[in-house]
Amino acid sequence: MRMPEMNKVYVLNPHYHLRHDIHRVALFSSTGTDTDCSRNWHTFIHPLQAVMLSFFTYDRPLQTTLPLLCDFFCRSKEEMIKWVSDFIDNPTPIYTSSQQGEIYFPKRILIEAEKAGKALRFDRLQANSFVWKKLDLTTRRLYSGPLLLTFMLTNQCVTHCKYCYADTSTQIKSPLTTQRMMELIKEASDLQVQQVNLIGGEIFLHKDWKIILKELVKRGIAPEFISTKMPVTQKLLQDVQETGYQGIVQISLDAIHSEILTASLGVNGNYAKEMLHGLQLLDDSGLNYQISSVLTNYNCQVNVLAELLHELSHLKHIRDWRIIPASNSIYKEYNVFSHLKPTKAQITKVFNQIRPLLTQVSFPVILGKEVTDKNYQDTWGGSRCFKGSECSALTTHMFILPDGKVTVCEQLYWHPQFIIGNVTTQSLKEVWHSPQALHLCSLSRQDINKESPCRECRLFEDCFSYQNRCWSDIIKAYGKDCWDFPDPRCCFAPAMKNKLSYD
Repeated sequence: MRMPEMNKVYVLNPHYHLRHDIHRVALFSSTGTDTDCSRNWHTFIHPLQAVMLSFFTYDRPLQTTLPLLCDFFCRSKEEMIKWVSDFIDNPTPIYTSSQQGEIYFPKRILIEAEKAGKALRFDRLQANSFVWKKLDLTTRRLYSGPLLLTFMLTNQCVTHCKYCYADTSTQIKSPLTTQRMMELIKEASDLQVQQVNLIGGEIFLHKDWKIILKELVKRGIAPEFISTKMPVTQKLLQDVQETGYQGIVQISLDAIHSEILTASLGVNGNYAKEMLHGLQLLDDSGLNYQISSVLTNYNCQVNVLAELLHELSHLKHIRDWRIIPASNSIYKEYNVFSHLKPTKAQITKVFNQIRPLLTQVSFPVILGKEVTDKNYQDTWGGSRCFKGSECSALTTHMFILPDGKVTVCEQLYWHPQFIIGNVTTQSLKEVWHSPQALHLCSLSRQDINKESPCRECRLFEDCFSYQNRCWSDIIKAYGKDCWDFPDPRCCFAPAMKNKLSYD
């Protein structure tokens, strides 16, 4: 244990935030957190631990803070130094134990104020702001409201991708107004959300995207990245820069063959040339950017990817290139989509063929093979035992559609079973605690169709209460009317009507 220096000012790392969540405190990282911190962090900690951290949100040396901690916790100086020292400049995440399980903390929780740089701030948090009555460190759903928010600004696009999973056919008669969006952004900021994502369709087709993004930047809750298939122009880059956005611009480009792009995206013959010109402008702009390619039977060939790689190799500031196999869509007929979807053997072959060429470029290339390795119908123990990232629907995330209706997941869009409110007339908190949302969070066996194996499953209560069933995968696999079927990963899941695997 390294002894802290008493004359130094230690602060709660400005890349981390504390949010009182009624029965616990959420500890989370900012978007765009630097590499010296834990990125995309979100855990629940004991309110008393939050109180301890709150003492380090003032501009004062440890020799002043320590007696205050001793008085509050009724502990000796030696005990408090021992406790606090573990949190100062810790190089890796740490944990403490409680009756409700282990409590995890990110790396470098407390740091020297002089090392905080431009992000330094003193929030002057009050110890009594973390009062609680009933401790709950295990429930995944936040009590106070969503931690993550997504605005689908529009479902209009500049392309007509045959593999697109989005609902681009629904006609928006009354779009959510920009004024209302600004009010919701303020509420989100007051609620202490981690970030607000912006997606489309094509976000740059929304007439006020610049105003919206600028407001998110100002409030420190801008998206980590924004994605576009629109050819970049100098005017567009200038507009992005004027918002102050420091995140990543993701350019979606699947190939440079005009024939392939015309067939798969429905674009004109100049699209590839315009995209490459835009990439060069972006490379010269100083903005952070990455490339994303969706792998289909149109471009799952080494020569197609190699030609795109050759063009990308001329760029000097590309962050990385991601190649991700196309995944099923609720809104595309499976019989049609299945002809676009490459097999696992095809994907493995093309990745093996392209891999030797990747040593010739200076940027990382991420081959998304893990989706082909996902196992189905083999997991025992219910949703808490599913491998991979946990579902954020109804636990941390809220998705706002272009007309103001709110759903629980991006890929469910206007599916009526999952519409939990409407922000044209409701606040974020009201939607989060709406009867529809609470009902979906507490489904009973009687809410489940008799045709679903879940209705009689002995794991029902634990599986459904943990809320880690992927609603979109369920509907993709079994159909829109079978939303209450097992998650396809479950060992009790029936044979899929529409296969999600790449076999």
